[in-house]
Amino acid sequence: MPDQHGGTEPVQLATSPGDASVREDYARLVAAMASQLAALKSALSPYMVTALTGETVLVNDMFTQVTGFTVEDLPDMRACLHKLRRVPDDERQEVLDGWLRQNKRASRKEVSIFTAWDEMRVWEINSTDPVIWPDGRKVILQSMFDLTEQRRLEGALRRSQEEMRVRLAELEALYSSAPLGLAMIDRDMNFMRVNDAFAGFNGIAAADHIGRFVFDVVPDLRGQAEEVFRKVLDSGEPVTNIEFKSENTGRRGEDRDWLEQIYPLRGPGGEISGIGVIIEDITERKEVEGELAETNVALQRTLDLLFLALRTAGVSVFTQDRDLRYIWIGGDYFGCDPEKSVGLMDDQVLPRELVAPMSALKQRVFASGEPASADLPYRKEGKAHWCNIHVEPWRMRDGAVVALLGAVSDVSDRKATEQHIRTLLSELAHRSKNLLTVIQVMARRSVSPGMPSTVFVDSFVERLSGLAQSHDLLAREDWRGINMHELVTSQIGHLNNNNGLAERLIVDGPDIVLTPVAAQNLGMALHELSTNAVKYGALSTAGGQVQIAWSVYKDASGGDRMRLSWIERGGPYVKEPQTRGFGRFVIEAIAARALGGTVALRFDPDGVSCIIEGSADDSVVAIGRTGPAHAG
Repeated sequence: MPDQHGGTEPVQLATSPGDASVREDYARLVAAMASQLAALKSALSPYMVTALTGETVLVNDMFTQVTGFTVEDLPDMRACLHKLRRVPDDERQEVLDGWLRQNKRASRKEVSIFTAWDEMRVWEINSTDPVIWPDGRKVILQSMFDLTEQRRLEGALRRSQEEMRVRLAELEALYSSAPLGLAMIDRDMNFMRVNDAFAGFNGIAAADHIGRFVFDVVPDLRGQAEEVFRKVLDSGEPVTNIEFKSENTGRRGEDRDWLEQIYPLRGPGGEISGIGVIIEDITERKEVEGELAETNVALQRTLDLLFLALRTAGVSVFTQDRDLRYIWIGGDYFGCDPEKSVGLMDDQVLPRELVAPMSALKQRVFASGEPASADLPYRKEGKAHWCNIHVEPWRMRDGAVVALLGAVSDVSDRKATEQHIRTLLSELAHRSKNLLTVIQVMARRSVSPGMPSTVFVDSFVERLSGLAQSHDLLAREDWRGINMHELVTSQIGHLNNNNGLAERLIVDGPDIVLTPVAAQNLGMALHELSTNAVKYGALSTAGGQVQIAWSVYKDASGGDRMRLSWIERGGPYVKEPQTRGFGRFVIEAIAARALGGTVALRFDPDGVSCIIEGSADDSVVAIGRTGPAHAG
C-alpha cells in the first residue's frame, strides 16, 4: 500500500504469538536477516545503510577503510553531505530533498566524495528499494564502486585522443604544404601517397601516382634508386643523402639534380610495410656551389699556403688602423676569436701585461715610419710566457702610413732554452769547481812521505776511477740522483773479475734514490771500504764475507733518517791502524759532512764495521720498494 512519501509500503510479515509455526518462521527470518547483516558488514565493497528519515544506520568495515569515516562521523544525511560529499551550506537542503525523493525506489548515480584525509574519489552508488531493517525502520542499502582510476584513464584517453587529432592535423598540413617532395611506397614498389611538391617535381598530378609502379611514373629512378629502395626494405635501415640526376623532368622539362632520403615504414607489429621517400630539388644549389668553387679556388690556394706557413712557423698576424683598432687577425692571436676581435682595441684583446709595451711599440712605428721588434714577457694560465712582436708600417702608394702590419710568435721555448743554457753553464762551473776541489784533496791525501810515485799514481787513478763511476751514473740521470743499489754495484763492480770476490758480498736495502751530493760522497766511501777489504780485510782471505745494508727509518722526533752499514766477517784478525790515511778521511769526514750525520768506523778483531747515518731529507730524493739483492 502507498506510504506517506507516495512510495510502495514495504511488506512486513504479520505474526500471532499464539501460532507456533508462524513463530518458527519468524525466528528463521530473524536468523537469516542476522546472517545477511554480518555478511554486509564484512563485504569487500563499501556499503552504507540509511533510514528514509535520513539517519545513518550502518557503514561496513570496507567503507571505513576506504573513506576513514565511521557511523559516528556520519550520523545522518546532513553530515554525509557536509563531510563525505562536501556540498556547500546553501545547497544542502536542496540536495537532501532530492535524495529523499530519489530514494523511494532503486537508483544508480555517480558522485564525487572526499575521504577523511582530503582525497577526492569518484563513486558509483547503487541504492536498493526501501526495505524493513531488523529494528523496523525503512532503509535503503547503498553499495559503492570506485570509478576514480577509470575516470582518470578515460580523461587521459580523451586528452590523448584530442592531442592525437591535433598532431595528425598538423602532420597532415605539414605533409601537404612541405616544400620537400614526400612519398610513401608499398613493398611492391607502388605509390601509396605523394604530396603536391613531389607531384610538381615530375609534372604528374598527385592523385595519378596512387597505385602506380614507381619506375613507370619516374623511369629515371630505376637505375639510380631501385637497388637502394630494395636494400631499405630488406634491412630496415634508412639510407640518406643520395644525389641523382634526371633528364627532361618536371613541368619545364629540364635536367635536374635531386637529394633523396629513404627510410623504412613499419606496421603496427614492427614489420616493414614499405618505404618513405623525401626528395629535395638541389639543382640551383649545385649550380651555385660549382660557380663558387671555381671562383674561390685561387683564393683558397693562397689562403691555404698562408695559413700553412703561419702554423708551421707558429706565427699569428694582424693589421691595425691608426687608432690601433684591429682590422684583421690571422692565426692563434692570444686565443682571441679573429672574427669577433675586428674593431677592438689592444686592451680588449691582449693579455694585461702586453697592452702598454705593445701599444708603445706600435706608436713608435707610426711616429718613425720604421719597423720595430721586441721580446715581451706575459703570463698565461698562471705560467710565464714570452712573445716576439714585429710591426711594420702599411703605406699607401703615396707613402702615407695608414695602418700597421704585425706578426707575433711564441718564443717561450727559445727563452726557456736560453735560461736553461745559462743555468747549465752556472751549474757546470759550480760542479767543476767542486770536483776540482775534491780531486785536489784526493791528490794531497793520497801521497805520503817516501811513497813511490808508481804507488801514488795507482792509488790516485783508482780513486779517480771510483769517482768517475759515480759521475757517470749522475750524468745518465741528468744529475737528478742515483739509485742506491746502482751506486753500491758501481763501487764494488771491480770485484767481479777479482777471483769471484763479488760472490761473497751480500747487498740488502730498499729502492731509494740519493741526491747527487750524497751519491758522490757515499760512492767515495764505498770505494775506500771495498779497496781496504780486498787488501787487508774480509775479502783478502778465502772465507771472508761483507754485508752491505741500508734503510730509512723514523727517529724519535718523527724525522726520516738514512742508515748505511758495512760489516766484514770471516777475515784475518783486525788491528786498528796507527795512521789516518785518505781512505779513513773520506769515510769519517767527507761522508759524514755530505749526509749531515755521523760515521762510526770500528776495527773490531773479527772484522771492520762502518755505520753511516744522516738525515734522509738531505740525502734521499725518493723511496720505493724494498728487497735483498746479491752483488753478483
